Amino acid sequence: MSRFTALGNPRFRLLLLGQSAAVMGEQLFAVAITVSVLDAGGDAVALGLVLAARGVTLVAFLPVGGVWADRLPRQRVLMAAYGAQALLAGVLAVPGAFPIWTAAVAVLLSGLAEAFVRPAFAALLQGVLGDRERVSGRSLISVAIRTGVMAGPAACVGVIAVAGTRAAYGIALVVFAAAVLTLSRVGEPRRAPASRASFARDVLTGVAEARRRPWVRAMLVFSAVNLMLVLGPTQVLLPVVTTGASGSPAAYGLALTCYGVGGLVGGLLTMAWQPRADGVVAMAAVALYAAAPLSLILAPAGPVIFAAFAVAGAGVEMYAIRWEVALQREIPEHLIGRISSFAWLCGFGLLPFGQALTGPLAGLAGPEAVLGAAAVVMLVVPPALLLVPGMPRFRTPPADP
Repeated sequence: MSRFTALGNPRFRLLLLGQSAAVMGEQLFAVAITVSVLDAGGDAVALGLVLAARGVTLVAFLPVGGVWADRLPRQRVLMAAYGAQALLAGVLAVPGAFPIWTAAVAVLLSGLAEAFVRPAFAALLQGVLGDRERVSGRSLISVAIRTGVMAGPAACVGVIAVAGTRAAYGIALVVFAAAVLTLSRVGEPRRAPASRASFARDVLTGVAEARRRPWVRAMLVFSAVNLMLVLGPTQVLLPVVTTGASGSPAAYGLALTCYGVGGLVGGLLTMAWQPRADGVVAMAAVALYAAAPLSLILAPAGPVIFAAFAVAGAGVEMYAIRWEVALQREIPEHLIGRISSFAWLCGFGLLPFGQALTGPLAGLAGPEAVLGAAAVVMLVVPPALLLVPGMPRFRTPPADP
């Protein structure tokens, strides 16, 4: 039963329940916003700009969220952020006209709240879990998130079909409020407050902590490169290639579903298996993502693509869990908020650029060349990273005497 060790921790059980509710609220909110924009007469350009507002504010404010997650009680930061999202959902649930600019403002504010949620949640999870509970706890969180991501959109579409988007916003309000109420009972462990300096100094302190750990520094760079050169192009070309090969968007949707199912399986596998060399397992797992771009080259219309995306989803989830657990184990408590925000920033900051460059590059060299390059990056870079000191075990090697 060691794989479920974290469930014996009452604080973690409440945190898991609260986060599960919050994920469901986020999915309800996101789908309802998309439908609202289209119902208001928005086209693909308008929808793209509205959705981009979230990414812009998330990336811009992640360092701010990381600093304040180290300065303030993490539980209160989470409650305030989810409370703000509940308020947004409540405002949108009020009957009346729905101009598209309202959706843009709502999404922008939601991205701002999320910039505080991500580092605060990672920091609170570190404080709640003991060393023997970290892998099982983070794996259970992964399973809960994946389940919410798959179930939330379907539930929202059903609510909208029956009662409309206002009802979906109302349910999102209730779900976010339930998350806040649950999180209020977690009881954050006592910790010494981080010493405060200027905001810039606090950020630089976090940067210095990352730089003095070679494997952390290498992983942050790899995350940025991976998102820009691999995940971004694969995400953009997946619907283009599959729809062109099959004549229907069904293959695109099924591939995404398989990716989500693979991620769920990856979380369960990580919970069941605790190897000694975490870094080796993580690098081998993330290299499996090469199956996704390769399948788009070799078999874009057959069942091979569905199996490939399931394998890719499992590999990415196993990698992400090992990486985040290593940060929680190795980074000091008073800095974990900032380091977590850097990890999220490197993981998402360059993704829009990768997505934007994919079209022109595919036009110049062809989709096969772009996808082939992505596969090569995933097959070559992760094994090479194992040469970085500390990478095989995700542990900082002792300094020379």
